[in-house]
Amino acid sequence: MNFPPMMTEGSSRVLKLASFLPAHGWDPVVIGNHFLQGERIDDFPFDILYAGIGQEREELEKEHLFRFLHGLAEKKPAFGAKKSGGVQIPQGREGEALWLSNAKSLAGELLKENPDIEMIYAQSPPFAPQQLALELSLAYNLPVMFDCTGFFPDQKQEMSVFLSGQYVTVPSRAVKEHYLRKYQGKIGHDDVSILPNGYDSGTCRIMGAGTGEDSSMLCVFHIEGAQGKGIKNFYFALKAFLDSQEAARERFSCAFIGPGAIDVDRHLKKYGIEGLKRLSSPCSRAEELDLCLRSDMYCLVLGKEEWYEYLVPERLYDCMAMQRAVAGIVPECQAKQVLEEAGCRTVLTDHTPRMIDFLMDSFDLWRTGQLLAVAPERLEQYDFRQVTQVFLREIVARFPSA
Repeated sequence: MNFPPMMTEGSSRVLKLASFLPAHGWDPVVIGNHFLQGERIDDFPFDILYAGIGQEREELEKEHLFRFLHGLAEKKPAFGAKKSGGVQIPQGREGEALWLSNAKSLAGELLKENPDIEMIYAQSPPFAPQQLALELSLAYNLPVMFDCTGFFPDQKQEMSVFLSGQYVTVPSRAVKEHYLRKYQGKIGHDDVSILPNGYDSGTCRIMGAGTGEDSSMLCVFHIEGAQGKGIKNFYFALKAFLDSQEAARERFSCAFIGPGAIDVDRHLKKYGIEGLKRLSSPCSRAEELDLCLRSDMYCLVLGKEEWYEYLVPERLYDCMAMQRAVAGIVPECQAKQVLEEAGCRTVLTDHTPRMIDFLMDSFDLWRTGQLLAVAPERLEQYDFRQVTQVFLREIVARFPSA
């Protein structure tokens, strides 16, 4: 659902897949959600229809803009609190219902005007695109590719996809094994295919390390699946690191990306580090990629919320391809395994002293010019050009009429 200008989890994957198809004789059409009016959007080799609403950036307050761009539900005001006066954008279940209603109309018109459409691709979460795909499949007798990249909050929704008899893809072997165990005897090994994530070398130029600011270390913290108490250790460690030496306050700067960045202001204030040298959060995919490219280190901060065991953010692969120094403050999970296989440093989220040492060591390595980028030979398995070849083979095998 979520598409330009900000590419969140899943939409980057769709972008890469859809951009690949025209060269092989397919003309994809993407049905996105909300969009910012008047914003420059990358020139994609496919059409995008928007089933959400258009909004001017200037009309949105900072928090509303962040939630709008990341597809997050609006926070409910505390009892007795006044509304902030910002424009209320339908998100969450309300947003899904709006998208589903409008997307159903758009898709219906598209299918009538283009009777040669041969298949439907639908990704979750959220579930609305897959619900639409199920309805369109029945109405127009079209095969569906269900791409399940995250957690289903509703068991009935999950079952409607995995027991539909349609083609299902997942981003990793660990996710596939999870569903095979869960639906043992109901789905077989050939019913679920692995379509891994990776980087697009055409989007993220492979560059050498050392393009950051010489006078200050720039670290991009990418916060995912980490809310409330699940993130407090990280901010405590960040404060301890900044207090540890005067040079850290003067020569360390950072930026925060990912959905967890919505709570950064509150946490920085709580721990007395709101004076931290900090760049503003980006408002588009291009801005975020540029920020990561200019950084000295990208650090994934992953909490233990929904689906954390299997979540490996797409931006992680992009940053490894940029040959930045890449690291992770993560629990025991698949993301930790990916980081360590790529030769990146990791530290567990539930061990505050080690987190403090990790931040100190990172700063010292930067000062001495020893922050190491991911070695190119470790990146080959994550080149998305290989993934798209798998994607094409699966289409030909599953949909012989294509």
